[in-house]
Amino acid sequence: MREKSAKSRFQFAEHPWVSLLVTLIAVLTVFLFVVVLGTLAGIPGDSPYRLLLIPTLSHLIVLILIVPFGLRLPYGKRSLREYLDDIRLSNVNPFFPLFVLGVSCALFLLMSSTLTSIAYRLAEGLPITRSFLRGLIDLAANLPPDSPSYIVSFPAIFEEVLWRGVMLRLFHRMYTERQTILITALGFGLLHLFNLVGGGDPTFVVHQVVWSSVLGFFYGYLVFRVDSLLPAMLFHYLVNLFIGSFGVYLQRQASTEAAMLYSFISVCIVVPLLILWVKLYASKRLPNPTSREAGIPVGAACALETKGDKQ
Repeated sequence: MREKSAKSRFQFAEHPWVSLLVTLIAVLTVFLFVVVLGTLAGIPGDSPYRLLLIPTLSHLIVLILIVPFGLRLPYGKRSLREYLDDIRLSNVNPFFPLFVLGVSCALFLLMSSTLTSIAYRLAEGLPITRSFLRGLIDLAANLPPDSPSYIVSFPAIFEEVLWRGVMLRLFHRMYTERQTILITALGFGLLHLFNLVGGGDPTFVVHQVVWSSVLGFFYGYLVFRVDSLLPAMLFHYLVNLFIGSFGVYLQRQASTEAAMLYSFISVCIVVPLLILWVKLYASKRLPNPTSREAGIPVGAACALETKGDKQ
């Protein structure tokens, strides 16, 4: 009876959809708790450091404490070191090629945003002048001392840890690679609906959902292909940081609807090209991840066994 009871014990790792819901509830609950703590600590509401500290602390509590040791995701009971290996957060070798890949992908997408501005300029029937080209990119708009974006954008890396680290592994246990990419991409996009709670414009929030979902397909492919979170984290941070600098003309001159349409068309064109670039670069510079993993990492399957199996 004791063995049967142990074997039937509920494990979140065996129920990805339930785990996803519980994890999102944990993220929201911890976030609200940390917001209250930040207010009690006297951190000004308009301080850029509040936008860094509160999301960062919230994600650390969820991703380093609750997810691995409370929910025991994605593979059951594991040590912190094993958990970091499981979600690919510690997979940073070869570091330089992975770093270059993340940065190059970000530059690729950012430059496409600049080309989108040029396309919009031509659609307006206006000439491509030297003064226009000189004003296409405004890095100062998102760098200190003019902007705190380098601080505000930092928590974006934790979105990769959650979706392409924990959830990608969790759902891949029961779904194919393509299905897993689809699920995590849509989940990542739909999560942006929470911006409506903060008073976000509904039209813009819908654009965020669609844009993020399309990019989510690329994130998923990238992590599966290189077996590391590092390039995806770099890509996400740099794009969040500089997207305003490279798309400055479109954002300033176009209507909200036109800007959203052009950026949507742009990302739909760029994502397949980014996937081709990753495939080409990885084939030349990175080892094949299939030689290092086969679905569940070595030792993780053992963590899903209950103590009852040992009698």
